Amino acid sequence: MRSVRTSLAVLAAAALALVPGPASAAAPLLLSGPVTDRAGAVGDREDDVLAAIGDLEEDTGMGLYVAYIDDFGGYDPQDWADTTAVDSDLGTDDLLLAVAIDERRYTWSVAAGFPLTDSQLNRVAADRIAPELADGNWVEAAIGAAEGYRAAYRGEGASGGSSFVWILVLLLAAAAAIGLYLWFRNRRRGGGAAAPVPSPAKRQKMTTERLNAEANRLLVETDDAIRTSEQELGFAEAEFGAEHTAAFTAALAAARTGLTESFKIRQELDDDVPETEPQRRQMLSAIVDRLVEANRELDAKADDFDRLRDLGRRAPEAVAALKERGGALPPRIAEARAALTSLQDRYAESASATVRDFPDTAEDRLRFAQTSLNGADQAVAADDRGRAALLLRAAEEATAQAEQAVDAVARRSGELDAAAAQLGAVLDEAEANAGEAGRAAAGAPDGEAVAAQAAHLEAVVAEVRAAEGPVDPLAATARVERAAAELDRGLEALRGAVAGARRARAQLDQVLLSARSTTAAVEDYVNTNRGAVGPEARTRLNEARIQLDRALALQEDDPARALPLAQRADELANAAAAAAQQDVQGYLAPTYTGGGGSPLGGSAGAMLGGILLGGMFGGGGGGGAYRPGGFAGGGRRRSAGPGSFGGSATRGRRGGGGRF
Repeated sequence: MRSVRTSLAVLAAAALALVPGPASAAAPLLLSGPVTDRAGAVGDREDDVLAAIGDLEEDTGMGLYVAYIDDFGGYDPQDWADTTAVDSDLGTDDLLLAVAIDERRYTWSVAAGFPLTDSQLNRVAADRIAPELADGNWVEAAIGAAEGYRAAYRGEGASGGSSFVWILVLLLAAAAAIGLYLWFRNRRRGGGAAAPVPSPAKRQKMTTERLNAEANRLLVETDDAIRTSEQELGFAEAEFGAEHTAAFTAALAAARTGLTESFKIRQELDDDVPETEPQRRQMLSAIVDRLVEANRELDAKADDFDRLRDLGRRAPEAVAALKERGGALPPRIAEARAALTSLQDRYAESASATVRDFPDTAEDRLRFAQTSLNGADQAVAADDRGRAALLLRAAEEATAQAEQAVDAVARRSGELDAAAAQLGAVLDEAEANAGEAGRAAAGAPDGEAVAAQAAHLEAVVAEVRAAEGPVDPLAATARVERAAAELDRGLEALRGAVAGARRARAQLDQVLLSARSTTAAVEDYVNTNRGAVGPEARTRLNEARIQLDRALALQEDDPARALPLAQRADELANAAAAAAQQDVQGYLAPTYTGGGGSPLGGSAGAMLGGILLGGMFGGGGGGGAYRPGGFAGGGRRRSAGPGSFGGSATRGRRGGGGRF
């Protein structure tokens, strides 16, 4: 294990490597295999390197590609590595390590969704790669890299000393400002250097588990890209009008369609009906294909969108407008906090769970926006319009999330009050219907099942009436209506279709109130915490929206068909809420106990909100990563910078390195 001083020296070199190199287009190098040796570094020991790489892939599913060259030819090492990785069709789980022997520099490049965090990659570089390179041990550096990544994936030796971790954080924070600027400057350059998606031929060689992880990664990242693009498009439309943004609206609609179709397939994969292995692989590939096309739809318009907005040129005016919007927020946040306190006093805790942290979230996003605007002012004064635009983009998104958070509290308050006002009538009606159904069942042949359902509904009503302390009126209404729906299904054989339609119409309004409220609340929660929410919650939320839209379309003409759709939407929205809250709690663990308040602040809060793409400080939220089948703890670190209109090509790759 190297000393902290030596490790810091390597990391400092990595930070300095972010400084721009010669501005020229990097010529791609097509890798010849796991080992590409253009410098004669490996000699007769290639088999030793291949064996270590094979062990890494067998144990973790990660691939390591090593390129030995004389120098980077005057090109920026990171650009060289990113371009080579993309042109060589490396996948999400593949890492390229490039070593320029004569130049005595090295770098690595990984896709945004690579399983290891930046802090883990930096640690392997400091402990296993740089020392060997410094001594000219080219083969041992590659073997050490493979062994280090393997250990990091297993969680071996990943914790380190607390002092080292804090020093690492501070060092990376110092490099963050440089990284932010370079991210913005280079975000469009060589747009193909986005997180690569395995080709159909390569997908055929992937295990089903890895294909599933790839589909989940793309679902989350495409959903994030579309949410960010919608926000950016809203800014542009408000400023320039619908006529000038029509092309972007169309591209976004097409991308949204592809995402919705992908979520529907994911929902089918997650339901109780099993698929065969070939069916599962075909469905996962269909998800990937649709999402690739959705990202292309957005990326094709990204440059035009940037030219339309041109925040750098209009920075002074944009700063003033955002400051005005931000100045109106403090009293609204105070109102939201008072409204939340009132909700918590009057209703059960579950009633306000999805908006519990929203006043704190709004304050956190507002502070971040103000900090960003101060930086934008300084950038304008220094005539650094590129950096001003980057900071403005982050401030816009943060301000919008703060506004969304306070609006969500007000809306939830109104919905709960409406449900509470109607709950008594709902209980009276359910009780009357249960009594009527019980009497009808008593005189009908085979009426035992209906009688049991009527008794169950009466019991549910009695439990709601007898509840001590505050209740959740939306949850209580939904519970009664579910029991009533079971009874209605049993009564269909005993009552005419016309009577059933009347009952369904009366019941539908209550179910729609709950479904609409829950779906909207989860939408707000996912949007303001999208840096942590994984594919399961997003899939359930998407399906809830679909079922709710279908119910609304049938509301007037066929309430009997609309009712089960609305009930299904409510169930799915509640499942999405539970999954999203679990994801966020896992992201924040172990520092957050769920006791309320804002657990993060500044850049960390902006990462949780998806304003900054991932962690500037080397993987947030405990350093977790994607694992096959879902999202496990921790955060996904992508490029450090605010999102913009566009798909995967605007979201960059990760990398690092330095001198040896």
